[in-house]
Amino acid sequence: MKKTLSGKITLAMVALAVGGILLTALLTNLALDWNFQRYLRSVQEEQNRLIVGTLSELYGEEASWSSVRHSTMHMGSTTGTQIRVYDNDGRLIADSLPGMMQGMQGRRWQEEQAQRGQTYEYPLLVQGQQIGFVEITHLGQEGLWTGEAMVFRRTVQQSALLTGLAAILAAIIIGSLLSRRLTARFAHLSTAAEKWGQGRFDVRTEPEGDDEVSRLAETMNRMASRLEDQSNLRKKLTGDISHELRTPLTTIQSYLEAFLDGVMKPDKQNITAVLDESHRLNSLVNDLQELSNAEYRGKNVNLTEMDLNSFVAREAERVRPAMRQKDIRLSVTPHEKEAVVLADETLLGRVLGNILINAQKYTQQGGQVTVTVFDAGRRAGVAVTDTGEGISKEHLPHIFERFYRADASRTRSTGGSGIGLAIVRELLELMDGEVDVESQPGKGSTFRIFLQKPS
Repeated sequence: MKKTLSGKITLAMVALAVGGILLTALLTNLALDWNFQRYLRSVQEEQNRLIVGTLSELYGEEASWSSVRHSTMHMGSTTGTQIRVYDNDGRLIADSLPGMMQGMQGRRWQEEQAQRGQTYEYPLLVQGQQIGFVEITHLGQEGLWTGEAMVFRRTVQQSALLTGLAAILAAIIIGSLLSRRLTARFAHLSTAAEKWGQGRFDVRTEPEGDDEVSRLAETMNRMASRLEDQSNLRKKLTGDISHELRTPLTTIQSYLEAFLDGVMKPDKQNITAVLDESHRLNSLVNDLQELSNAEYRGKNVNLTEMDLNSFVAREAERVRPAMRQKDIRLSVTPHEKEAVVLADETLLGRVLGNILINAQKYTQQGGQVTVTVFDAGRRAGVAVTDTGEGISKEHLPHIFERFYRADASRTRSTGGSGIGLAIVRELLELMDGEVDVESQPGKGSTFRIFLQKPS
């Protein structure tokens, strides 16, 4: 049988209540017995001394045992005790037991005898001289417990039982109400989570108060917001990829259909155009693969100490031929001191290569690209400045997003995939680095990467 959380909480509260009540009842009963035992012993001790005192006075008045015998029978019956009187020689003078037996039926007498209490012995004194001794034994009602005491004891136990039952009933009611209120909030969270599982990330929970459940609801809302952002990004990314793949594929398809229909000749110029589109398609696929690798490469990052001055000089030489094709002047300014950072050489090469190629693509014929190594306190970095067209202010916050273009037509004309800068940011984050950009339309842009120095 399936147990709900509400039922489990209610059962737990009832179990705690029952356990607490039973423990309280046990301790109360033990304390009651102990205190009443002390009280009754003191009462019986006083009663015993009163009996002995009365017997001493009776003997002193008549100087004979006759009145003592009669009083012994009477006091034994009225006090529920067996009183035995002995002289100094140990001879039994009086015993209240026979008289008590006559007043009780056999079965009741057996019960009273089975519950005999402790026997107390007292000297019997007359004018300071001992004339004998008295033995007093309390009968019935579990020794010390008198009839009135037993009634009081049962009354207390019954009251405790009724109180316990009332407490259990209250625990069931209160536990049920509290558990329903608590589980209702969890049910609300569960419903929201189920809707998120269905892709409805716009649904939000409603935190109530400032307890743990409310903080859980707030955390789940933040998670839903991130999931919604990721879902929107995934949809946008899927659309962008489809669009980017469709453009070169459509161009290639158009050329091939024209070749088949005889509209165009498969000469060198047309075949070169088809080849360029296939290269663009291949570049896009490679960039997507690189971006995917960057997202899951965290465990394979190998951070080592490396000098930016020598590293930047090598990377600049790799792109210098591409710069010369557009008659772009490339200059490198190292830092005056050694600039050692923690980085993965392969990843940093990809980062700097992307930024330099990006500068080459968007810098006009005869322009200039300057690479500068700088120190920034606990970090060091590289700045790449070009004299290209620049980027307008409204586009700057978005240029590191996937497939974002400040000018889509310009990007296609340069053969870019639109995710090169997204790759730069992803790779730098793997190395605990950052990238930023400053740009002015018509004057050019400066991209700066920052890396941590060894501690």
